[in-house]
Formats: sequence, C-alpha cells, structure tokens
Amino acid sequence: MSIHDFKSIKPKTMIAIDQLLVDHFHAIRLDRDDELLITIMEDPFVPPVETIFGVYCIYRKSILELLQGRIFNIDSYDFQKASAKDKFLTAEDVEGVLDMATFVVIASEDKAYMSHYFIGGDTEKLNSILNVCFGHPNLLADQASKRSIKRFEQDVLIVEKIGCMKLLRNE
Repeated sequence: MSIHDFKSIKPKTMIAIDQLLVDHFHAIRLDRDDELLITIMEDPFVPPVETIFGVYCIYRKSILELLQGRIFNIDSYDFQKASAKDKFLTAEDVEGVLDMATFVVIASEDKAYMSHYFIGGDTEKLNSILNVCFGHPNLLADQASKRSIKRFEQDVLIVEKIGCMKLLRNE
C-alpha cells in the first residue's frame, strides 16, 4: 500500500463525480421525477429536491459486487470475468432491475461540488468512494475533527484497495 498525502486530496467537481458514476460504473442517469423512483425519492435521507444534481442507477452485477465487497479489486480477474458477463441496460430497462440495483442521488448547494449524497442499496465501498470525493476534511473546515480525518483516511485506503483511487485521480 502506498503512502498518501491525504491532505492533497481535493474535492471532486460534480461533473467528475457524474463521469465516475456514468463512465466507470456504467450507472444510468435517471429523471428524479420518474414514477419508478417515488419510494426512493420520498426517503427522508434523500437530499432536498432543489439541490439534486443527479439520480443514478448502478445495476451491473460486476460493479455491484465490487461496491459490496464481494469482488476485491477492479483490476482483478474476478472483476474482469464478471464484467464480461454483464448486460448493458438503458433507462427504459431500469424497471427490471429495481430490486437488485443501487440508486445514488448526488446533490450540490453550489452546483460545483457535492454537498451531500444518498445511496439506496447495500454498497459500503461506494460510500467510501463518495466520501473521498468530498476531499480532505481540512479543506472543508478549519477545525475538522480527528474522527472525520481518520474516517477520511480509512476511506482513501478502502478506495485504493479496491482499485478505484486511480479513477478519482483521472478527472
């Protein structure tokens, strides 16, 4: 494991996060007003509607298994093998994968950087990835708590372990 300069990790732009979800995780962008999403969008933890930048559906089995920790690294043979079997869907096909898919809502109060997010599904590694997208806590607040800094550093190590840190560096 390489040594990190954790403080050099800057917040990712909304466009970079969108590209990560769509280009690398093959998420489908959805209309936040889609009737299929009513139960998800009514969750009390979903960001306020006026701040929502995008709603995404992550459905590919290989990506879900990576984000759930069942596949350990994006560069592994297991991931490549699972990825080769994945089927590609369009927004019109989403209804068929609602039960197994993970939904992500990203929000921005300033339209430039993520202010909060919501994950509907069991993908603990995605939580770490999105936390790293916030950037180092000291860049956000002068007096970030030791706990939040430690959590950020743990998230960076998790993201590196699954092979996704390079995706965040290649904005």
